[in-house]
Amino acid sequence: MTRRPAFWLWAAACLLGVWIAFRGIGAGVAAFPAGAIIGFALLTPTLLVGVWVLRRLHPVRPRPLGYALIAVAWGGLAAFGLALPANSAFQAILGKTAGPAFSSVWGASIAAPVDEEILKLLGVALLALMAPTAVRGPLDGWGYGALAGLGFQFAENFLYVLNTIVLTGATQDANAAFFSFGSRVVGGAWWSHWAMTAVGGAGLGCLLGRASRTSLAVAAGALLLAMALHSWWDAPVLSGVLMLPVKGAPILLAAVLAYRLARRRYLSHFRRTVHAETAKGVLVPGEGHVLAFRKWRKKERWDVPAGEPRRLLARLRADQLELIEDGLGGLEPDPLAADRLRADIQIVRHRLNSAGDTRVA
Repeated sequence: MTRRPAFWLWAAACLLGVWIAFRGIGAGVAAFPAGAIIGFALLTPTLLVGVWVLRRLHPVRPRPLGYALIAVAWGGLAAFGLALPANSAFQAILGKTAGPAFSSVWGASIAAPVDEEILKLLGVALLALMAPTAVRGPLDGWGYGALAGLGFQFAENFLYVLNTIVLTGATQDANAAFFSFGSRVVGGAWWSHWAMTAVGGAGLGCLLGRASRTSLAVAAGALLLAMALHSWWDAPVLSGVLMLPVKGAPILLAAVLAYRLARRRYLSHFRRTVHAETAKGVLVPGEGHVLAFRKWRKKERWDVPAGEPRRLLARLRADQLELIEDGLGGLEPDPLAADRLRADIQIVRHRLNSAGDTRVA
């Protein structure tokens, strides 16, 4: 990965985002250290739980932790930092063209959706350039888009902790941190940045998995939908804590619907490929059921002796899942990858069955 220019672009953008963000909020952290520490301590567990949940939402196997952290870091560092001057410049243009009064009311709902959704989705595109097998379809795009949005959400919530301290007179740092956590996380985390970017990510994943005019139209439509959902959330309508569920419901519904469609497409491909590879003799009857469920793969490990047999079993299952997902596409499809995987599966299966007379279905 480090040999690819996209990795260094990702690293440079993250460092630049940190520098810009520090210039913007560093003074606030220094002025209110207690509130900043409390806010960070409250937000960090929610970030960790969110990463765990979004990784586990893959129906067959969790997304690689390294890829997930790359997406989260992009959202929380690069996208967030770069969005600060981008939003300010966009709203300044609105103020000059439409007037200060209009910009103060509607500026956030116009500027933020455009700048932030594009910046967050760039993280999914960079991940695909760094690791072409990471994004092979809408389900991958949905997951990594949601993770990038989650990282952005964490950084923005921390900024709001500092803003709340200032707005409440800078006399009750702890209370302001708890209030901001309650309103931003407890009341708004269910339909925030992760959900908006998940929708756009699903469309981008469709394009990155298999480029065509149709997938390009889907990606453009998904991006516009993500921007519209973001604009709806920032618009000065249905204000108030009691209106949060009403205002957030369309965003959550769109994210859930996009996930269900992407998941159905993935599982349909999974079943077709399992059937085809079973007919070829690469998979044995019943093996597809084990591959489809994490609990069965976990259970079968305990039926195999520890040591080399268990390692061979893990390699066999990894090769089989890689073979199944190879047909989904990606930025750099390898026409010889499937044949290599089939040959490796046969070799590993033979070695596994010979190790301690182990037999694997």
